[in-house]
Amino acid sequence: MATEIKMPKLGMAMRQGVVTKWLKEDGATVKEGEPLLEIESEKITYQIEAPASGILHRVAQEEETLPVGAILGYIAAPGEAVPKPEKPSAPEAEAAAPAAEAVTQAPAARSPDKGFVRASPVARRLAREHGIDLRQVKGTGPGGRIVEKDVRAFLEAQKAAPAPARAVPFTGMRRTIARRMTESLQTMAQVTLFTEVDVTELVRLRERLRREFELTYTDLIIKAVARALEKHPRLNASLAGDEIRQHEEIHIGVAVALEEGLIVPVIRNANQKSLREIAQETKDLAQRAREGRLSVDEVTGSTFSVTNLGGYGIDGFTPIINPPEAAILGVGRIVEKPAAYRGQVALRHMMVLSLTFDHRIVDGAPAAAFLRTVAEMLEMPFLIVA
Repeated sequence: MATEIKMPKLGMAMRQGVVTKWLKEDGATVKEGEPLLEIESEKITYQIEAPASGILHRVAQEEETLPVGAILGYIAAPGEAVPKPEKPSAPEAEAAAPAAEAVTQAPAARSPDKGFVRASPVARRLAREHGIDLRQVKGTGPGGRIVEKDVRAFLEAQKAAPAPARAVPFTGMRRTIARRMTESLQTMAQVTLFTEVDVTELVRLRERLRREFELTYTDLIIKAVARALEKHPRLNASLAGDEIRQHEEIHIGVAVALEEGLIVPVIRNANQKSLREIAQETKDLAQRAREGRLSVDEVTGSTFSVTNLGGYGIDGFTPIINPPEAAILGVGRIVEKPAAYRGQVALRHMMVLSLTFDHRIVDGAPAAAFLRTVAEMLEMPFLIVA
């Protein structure tokens, strides 16, 4: 019996994926474990391997968007017949439309009468960067496929014409972020606590440690949060049906800004790692996030998140929880200003922390106690490295 190749579910929120490239020709002999094709979800690019050995019978077309579980092809024995799968009905395709958390590459644009626009990955990426609706671009590639030069020609034509108001398609990552943030606010009882922290000693510690290895304030905060979660496990939790699950492992998600939105790579078992290890991992994850090279495991499974807007000159803000986590910590900029210190007024480095928590899972007092622990560790950073 022929072995099915199906669109995988890469994460709980994934509903559909785009077949970006077949790596083997139709009718090719393949071996189990051999790479067959690449797909894109609204989270990552993923390579599907052959589930068995035999003859490949391709069903899905390149640039085609299909729901999770759809048949992409078959692997059969030589001479064995394979079934002809039916395409998803319109209601099924519409049900698959909602996307996952965040994307590294957006799915192909939808054509009003022919499904999805056929376009090369480079053309789609270029169109997304410039806010171009691919349905407006005429393709000159094989079968009318849109290639890079078509998008560039469209851009040149736009420059020559009077500039109308720019319309950015509400698709891909932007639409995914909007949906998830709206769901987060609508389904959780979110409360935000603020505190100002004297991080003068933290600044000194970072300057000293930077002589040994590259280190950011976010790295130090991740370590402080991981230590604090060990003492306050109620914040390292999620709500699953009628149960509050307190996670034993501490996996910290770190928001990384991309040109088209954001993504949250995960530092796994952060409480068990040294500052040097955390610094190296956050740098590597951030770089690969911007290059679209993260794996599924690297962007799923966080139990608590940290988002730092200090680099943008922001003092404080109200971060939105990354479902299904119980809380998220927002980090503002470090400002040198007069503050009370040992009974006198002195110039100190101050920073605002903002903790948003789900009041269904944890009450204000435990949340405040957690935030106080984080603040103490940042004010006395020897607690972080001890």
